[in-house]
Amino acid sequence: MLSKELERVLGFAPRADVLLEHAETNRRVWIEFEISRADPVANHMKFAVGHLFAPQLPEDSFVSMMSDHVAAGRKNLGASAVMLMRRLGMQAFQVPLFPSLPGTLVKTLNHLPQRELLDQHLDVDAEIERALSISEPVYVDQSNRIFFASNTFEISLNVLHWNQSAASSDGARQWGKRTVTYFVYDPRSELFAPSKFCAFMPIASIAGSMESGASKTTLGMTMADYCSIDANEHRFDGSVARKHFLRRLGYRLLPTDESPRLFSRFKDWLEAHRQQVRVHPRRAHLLVPAHVS
Repeated sequence: MLSKELERVLGFAPRADVLLEHAETNRRVWIEFEISRADPVANHMKFAVGHLFAPQLPEDSFVSMMSDHVAAGRKNLGASAVMLMRRLGMQAFQVPLFPSLPGTLVKTLNHLPQRELLDQHLDVDAEIERALSISEPVYVDQSNRIFFASNTFEISLNVLHWNQSAASSDGARQWGKRTVTYFVYDPRSELFAPSKFCAFMPIASIAGSMESGASKTTLGMTMADYCSIDANEHRFDGSVARKHFLRRLGYRLLPTDESPRLFSRFKDWLEAHRQQVRVHPRRAHLLVPAHVS
């Protein structure tokens, strides 16, 4: 990524664990695995600082794949660092690494000899698909590129934004009243929101790093963006959103009888938002992070 001379001057160099390159377009995806609890944001910053001296090519992406062994606060710090990298004009993402496996197991796998690791028959194709799909826009217009939300921190922001917007007069007017089947639960805020709204993330086409008005930029989906795209883009689809939660982010559908207390809270939330949300006749389904019960 950097010249040898620049590496000597800086005293460090960004290094990827895996580099994927498209044979025809030369698009590259730089993938970093974060498994340790030590300092999972260090590699984010090396790539960000490297970008200041040797800008990332527009078609390239940085993807951090973070194990569940990393503490929640540090994962959130990494996800926030990704947003900072985007403000610098980079395509950067953070996704879960083997979200269906316990973090301690991923750490154990990291120390296995190659032959023993191959004997585990891990679904590597699913991990590659996750990194590639996250770093490709779902929809592009003049002002935004819409990507899949890539981690639980971004989902939390979207849940919070929906609830704040629905409580405002402008947001309530834009949303109206919609029929919803799938909802997502955010354990941090203890709020719920329509899953389709939360599954996507707008990223500005032009970096708004220190420009005037950048501080007003919403870090997540907005009601205005959602309603505009939902009316004009067929790929902005509820079933696509649900599959994204289940297959790429490690969420699960919570059975009604597994957590009566959570479903009671959900019913109270639905009652409070009865002017904005109409539950589908097939009943509501609740998507939750893997550790929530």
